[in-house]
Amino acid sequence: MATLAAAAALGTTAAALPAVAGPTARPALTIDRTGAGHARTTRVTLPTGDRVVVGTDARGRVRTAHPAGTAHRTYLTQRYGADTYVVPATALHELGTGSYRLAQFDVSALVAGRPGVTPGSGVAHPDFPMRTATIKVTDPQGKPVDDASLSVINVDDSRKYVAFPEAVNGEARISVPDGHYALMAYYYTADDQGELTGEWMSFGQFTVAGKATSTAVDLRRATHEVSVTTPKPAEAQSVDFTWARGSSEDYSLESGVSTYAGHPIRLSTSPAGVGIQHFYVHETSTSPASAAKPYLYDVIFPSDRAIGANQHYQATAGSLATLNTSYYADKPRTGDSVWFDSPSWELFQFRTGIPLPQPMRRTEYLTGGSDLTYSAIMDASMSDESFGGTFQSGSYVFRGGQHERVDWLRGPLAPTIPADTGVGPYFCGACRIDDTLSIALAPVGDSTPDHAGYLDDPSQPGTVSTSRFQLFSGGTRLVDQKDVTGADIAVPAARKNYRISYDQTRKAPWTGQSTASHSEWTFSSAHSGTTTVPTDRWGCGADGDTTHCSPVSLLLPHYQLTQGLDGRIPLGRNTLTLTVDHSAGAPRVPVESATVSVSFDDGKTWTTAKVNDLGAGTFRAHWNNPATTAGHPMTLKVTASDSTHATVTQIVHAAATVAQS
Repeated sequence: MATLAAAAALGTTAAALPAVAGPTARPALTIDRTGAGHARTTRVTLPTGDRVVVGTDARGRVRTAHPAGTAHRTYLTQRYGADTYVVPATALHELGTGSYRLAQFDVSALVAGRPGVTPGSGVAHPDFPMRTATIKVTDPQGKPVDDASLSVINVDDSRKYVAFPEAVNGEARISVPDGHYALMAYYYTADDQGELTGEWMSFGQFTVAGKATSTAVDLRRATHEVSVTTPKPAEAQSVDFTWARGSSEDYSLESGVSTYAGHPIRLSTSPAGVGIQHFYVHETSTSPASAAKPYLYDVIFPSDRAIGANQHYQATAGSLATLNTSYYADKPRTGDSVWFDSPSWELFQFRTGIPLPQPMRRTEYLTGGSDLTYSAIMDASMSDESFGGTFQSGSYVFRGGQHERVDWLRGPLAPTIPADTGVGPYFCGACRIDDTLSIALAPVGDSTPDHAGYLDDPSQPGTVSTSRFQLFSGGTRLVDQKDVTGADIAVPAARKNYRISYDQTRKAPWTGQSTASHSEWTFSSAHSGTTTVPTDRWGCGADGDTTHCSPVSLLLPHYQLTQGLDGRIPLGRNTLTLTVDHSAGAPRVPVESATVSVSFDDGKTWTTAKVNDLGAGTFRAHWNNPATTAGHPMTLKVTASDSTHATVTQIVHAAATVAQS
């Protein structure tokens, strides 16, 4: 089917998409050489100057985004096929007047380094007659809206038409084929300081049959105010809405609004109608200042088919998972945290970060459900000028009543390959594809195996982020590159022994610990002629193709020091629980030995710890911190080997600080 025609909507363009566009159109995967594991994150700047952190999955699709800043903003998001748009609400008027084009807000294009898709661009060759549809929109006072954002889709066959036009001066005109259509209109008001005073979303349907048609959207119908209650008192921080509509699950649009709390938000109803319809309300709220212990609610209320008049939602204690979460910090600081909680039908999700003072222990309550997939991102430091210490988790499914413990940035922080949780997308950090060896380390990991962190931007004041990655085969150096964490390299088919050497320096104003590290891995690898990784979730190598991809076994140490939330360890007797695992997908052969040494003069002299083998790759080390070490940083050295003679050596400088008393 040929590309369909599009028509201008009072200075904007409304687009009919090609029939081939849809969820099967995937941009190619590029392994992010600043990190590996569950997702690739890229920071992009929108035309308005707003910065957004965008996450892509193992197949290169944009799946998440959140603002990189602390200012209150409301964002509209739109997705169809391979393109996702993130638009600050303050830019809607400029979109309507033509000062901005929607293509400029195509974050899929910004991440991929390609031009944004301009809806309606190109030569139109419709296979059927096109009709003019006039959409008239009135505001909550019954007057023509100055501007409102619209999402319009053909629900008979969504490949025929989807558009995101703007209604300006009460009207949008689009050119569409015959059929049944669904639409959503978004409108807001603000005071003289730009603070929102109200938001409205109204849904509608119309039919085009053989001639031009007109339909009306009356925002006075959006009278159902959204409210959320939680088991304990909580103050709403952010509210999110996503509407998915189309002819099928494979061909549907997603339109979302992410906003801050403190003003009324009103919706209209929406009948089920032709095709599919999904909707949810999501809220993040935090404990009041008077609470004895801090807590957070992240609750979501998905619905299918119709959108009803009752927009009051209640989270019950039994429906929530409980996470006892600790945020470690050697310096007092404020960052932010984001939970993404996607229903199975949602391909893209935008969330706003919640301010996160650290160090802190906080109880986090999340909606449980087998249809919800969770993942988290936190920034150790966040301001409108800079941010750093970005870490992400793997993906999880929680059930109501479940209790878990989660530690963030519990040191030592060291290079790793994050664990695969068995849920959600995963980048293979150590794999063999035919005769290509593919290594992609995560620059930083913490005590939680599925967490992965990034090096900070070295252009920020007081920040040093440097690294050197080397790969050897015998005495031959195959790779020697700076400021990368891996490479794809052709190697002989026969089984050979290899050694990775990775050196890193990471210094930033927000931390004084784990400032440098040296890591070495030895392992063997041979030709892979079969596929042994999950093909539905994993990506391998630079292009993400899992054909003939098999995991390579690297030993990965995980550390749990006896330390406070401030990263300080006590004088006297100290304990380290060391767990040595294998990289994701590799055989779990026995870990046969481990050694632990500590130094208080940056590695000039070492004290060997007593190590007890607890079995199953877990070891416990003991040593004594003498009184002379008070206030000094400790350097940690660990080695381990398994039954295949694979080894790891890791040295972390300033791994922890000895307390003063």
